Parts: sequence; C-alpha cells; structure tokens
Amino acid sequence: MITRNTQRGIVALILLTGVSYWISREQRDDRPERVSGFNPKLNYVLRDFELQVYDIDGQPTLSMTAPVLSNNPELEIGTIKNPQLVLNQPNITWNLTADSATITADKEHVELSGKVYVQRMELLTGNRVELNTSEVSIEVTPQTASTTEPVSIFDGYNLTDAVGLELDMMNDTFELKQQVRSTYAVN
Repeated sequence: MITRNTQRGIVALILLTGVSYWISREQRDDRPERVSGFNPKLNYVLRDFELQVYDIDGQPTLSMTAPVLSNNPELEIGTIKNPQLVLNQPNITWNLTADSATITADKEHVELSGKVYVQRMELLTGNRVELNTSEVSIEVTPQTASTTEPVSIFDGYNLTDAVGLELDMMNDTFELKQQVRSTYAVN
C-alpha cells in the first residue's frame, strides 16, 4: 500500500512534468532569433579540397585540387596549400601547380608562390611549353598572369630564361621583360 505522502509526491511529480511539458511547448519556436552584428564570413579550413567549374554546355573549364584550403575572414584572403589547377580552353589545356596560393575575397586575384610550374599543352598537336618561376600573379577574369621574378621557359627543344613575364592566356601570348637569354636546339 502506498502512503498518503507518497501519493502526494507522485501527483506533484506528474503535475510538475505536465506543467514543464506545457511551458516548453508554448515557448518552442522553430525560427532562429536574429543576432545583431553577426558576421556571416567564416574562418574555415577544408581538407582534400576539390573544385570543378563547368561551362554552359557542361564541359569542364577549371578544376582545382589541394590538400588544404583555408579562409581568413579578417584578412579577406583564402590560402591554398599545394594547389593543382587545370584550365581548359578550346584545344589548349593549362596546368598550374605551386607550393602555395592566396586568393582575394573577390576571387579575382590569385598569387602563386614557392615552386610555381605552368604548362601549356596543345591538345591537337601535343606541343607543350613549360614555365618555371617562384611567384606568379593571376588576374582571373581576363586570364592574365605576370611575374617580376626570374622565369624559365622550355618548349621541349629550346630554353629561354628572363626576369619578368606578362602572359595572356586568352590570346596565347607572352612578353618577357628583361635579361632575356635563349638557347636554341638545332633540329
């Protein structure tokens, strides 16, 4: 038999449980509260990052892989460790690798640094040109690149060294700035 005090305790416990449930149900609101001054820019790190960009016909125009991509919202800079980029244009593929890269917040300016390797491959002929330097600045929308550092260009036969380069990837032209020296192979 249950004593009177035990019955009162059970009834009080049931009442408290019911009131608690009713109060929590009344205050429950699935809408998140607005936080004033919240900054939506995030500080993040992505590992084994892979990016694919396609044109309107579904053909890949750009792919990038990297073991680490991080974003610093205070500096408005993204940093990529060991980026590997492939840029596809009609009949030409550009392969770019570097030790590191930084990207501005507007994603229009990319700085490749460390050991920078750029290869231009003509898909129909297999002709290639390789460029090695320590730093390259890329303007994304006009698809231009430049460096003020020493650069070495090799086309499979001939070697050209210079200091400074301006490269237009859309028009497939480049200009060497100074101290140009070439070694030509006799075919």
